[in-house]
Amino acid sequence: MNPSTTPNNNANFQDLRAVVSTDEQELRLDQALAQLFDLSRRRSRRAIDEGGVYLNQRRCRTAGRILKCGDKVRVVLLEKEKLIAFDASQIIWQHAPLYLLHKRSNQYAQEALHRSRGTLPFELAQYLMQELKLTPQQATDLRPVHRLDRGTSGLMLFSSQPKLLQTLQSNWHACTFKSYLAVVQPSPVWDEQMISLCIENKRDKRGRYHVSEHGRSCKTEAQVIERRGQRALIKLIPHTGRTHQLRIHMAALGCPILGDIRYGGKAHTRLMLHAENLRIIRPALNQDIEWQAAPEEDWQW
Repeated sequence: MNPSTTPNNNANFQDLRAVVSTDEQELRLDQALAQLFDLSRRRSRRAIDEGGVYLNQRRCRTAGRILKCGDKVRVVLLEKEKLIAFDASQIIWQHAPLYLLHKRSNQYAQEALHRSRGTLPFELAQYLMQELKLTPQQATDLRPVHRLDRGTSGLMLFSSQPKLLQTLQSNWHACTFKSYLAVVQPSPVWDEQMISLCIENKRDKRGRYHVSEHGRSCKTEAQVIERRGQRALIKLIPHTGRTHQLRIHMAALGCPILGDIRYGGKAHTRLMLHAENLRIIRPALNQDIEWQAAPEEDWQW
């Protein structure tokens, strides 16, 4: 079968797929990628190392894997990507198997389709294996307890124990309380607002969710803290946890978050959304605990 490419609005993004024919069988994976997709061997190996190569629908990181006729190969690439490196100073609390990080804007909170290396789960696991002697199995089990969008900064909890992860996630809605800071433009006419707008559960072609009366119920509490010209600093408390909920609700009220181009926000140096407070109560954990983290130096408005 001839290689195919999935269209994408990002010119630097490629989603390449092919089925191994008799011409490529018995080749190493890196050799076959170079031959199938006109990639250099060096770029093929880098894609494998980054985690953007899939063999028969499973991520494959073995460049020397010998292919068979009929194997399905997929390569997902995102060129010219600027990554924000993980730093040990981001770990602001740890009580194994739990690790709380201060995520920086534009760090990947979880594995992406085109990469596992360079994401927080991968980089944190590598650090913990080296410095705290985390076992390979514990490193494999390390997972984010909850998610933050790539552009969002702030508090993010990880667990390296599957049983505890399951306990936390099953109690997450009832036992966790979060608040965020957001800078919006234009400044809203209101000072306080309880937003109850339902959100569709499917994205459009541009990766956006939309408000819909037929969507899932969502609730966000919003309070203006400070105004500066056309912009305002707002405290946001989500009472539900839908994907992009805060971004969608602010945009729907006509005051999108600064830097949130996807939802109509003005261009900025970063997405101005920060998870500043996280509180977890029993029985999610065996004690009630609360953390707070102020935005870092890139928080400029």
